[in-house]
Amino acid sequence: MTSSQARFEASILATPEAISDLTERIMTFLDARGVEDRPTHHTALILEEILINLGMHGDCRHHPARVAITVEPEKVTGEIVDVGPPFDPRLAPDPSIDVAPGDRPIGGLGLYLVKKLSCSFEYARRNGENCTAFAVSRGDISEEGEAK
Repeated sequence: MTSSQARFEASILATPEAISDLTERIMTFLDARGVEDRPTHHTALILEEILINLGMHGDCRHHPARVAITVEPEKVTGEIVDVGPPFDPRLAPDPSIDVAPGDRPIGGLGLYLVKKLSCSFEYARRNGENCTAFAVSRGDISEEGEAK
């Protein structure tokens, strides 16, 4: 690990209390390494969304997921490894955002948000585990919302 790169690792049961605690710890870690507010908050939102889904739909309330965050000069990368049923979050359908909120079904916005906030989003099933990886750009944001 170079001085421009730092790594955070933890195991977590996907309970609301543990997710909240982990989110705070990661935000403190990123802040201490000089990561800007936008990528810090985006990283926290992505982790929270994925972990909440694991707690609701996976088996991570009883079997911990492993979380790793790495700070690099151009981006923050994250990886979540869990033993839940196979699920590729990239394949979740996008919600109909052109429909009024009261007219669309509940749910689906979280993974859509994860996809939009990530500059890369990957999934693989290895050795009976889900491996979900993402990156958040530390670059400037253009008017269209894309990282430069």
